[in-house]
Amino acid sequence: MKGKIFAFGTMLAVALALGAPTVLAQVTETDVLQQLRADIQADRQAVVAANLGLTDVQGAAFWPVYREYRAEMGKVGDRLQKLIQEYSKVFESVTEEQAKGMVDEMLAIGRDDLKVREAYLPRFRKVLPETKVARFLQIENKIDAVIKVQLADIIPLAKAAKK
Repeated sequence: MKGKIFAFGTMLAVALALGAPTVLAQVTETDVLQQLRADIQADRQAVVAANLGLTDVQGAAFWPVYREYRAEMGKVGDRLQKLIQEYSKVFESVTEEQAKGMVDEMLAIGRDDLKVREAYLPRFRKVLPETKVARFLQIENKIDAVIKVQLADIIPLAKAAKK
């Protein structure tokens, strides 16, 4: 699994770096990022499938719930993408007001991410044994951690305001 997640993270980093001379510059970044996110979702599902070890019966019950879950998580991802794109335009000269708005939105995105996970947990528990639910959440967390590390690597720190 480590190899698959590493390859996934490397692919993400390369794709983001190619589409991101400075964070995520202006090309048709929305289209590029939407395609990248679709590719990542397909890779994510493949990693989950390869590592969850579902029976045919479990898979038939799990995958429809999983697709709904990922669609909801995609809405949260849309907000994060928008925030990153906004940040990429102002990070060198961000104002106090912009910084406050972005920090507030970043925290709201984190809360909404958790709300989606909590909302879907009972549904996953209905279709999988608890050990597989735990394994699924571990896989999701590992993938998310790789993505966060890669994003942290390419997103520069905001320039400090001069007072």
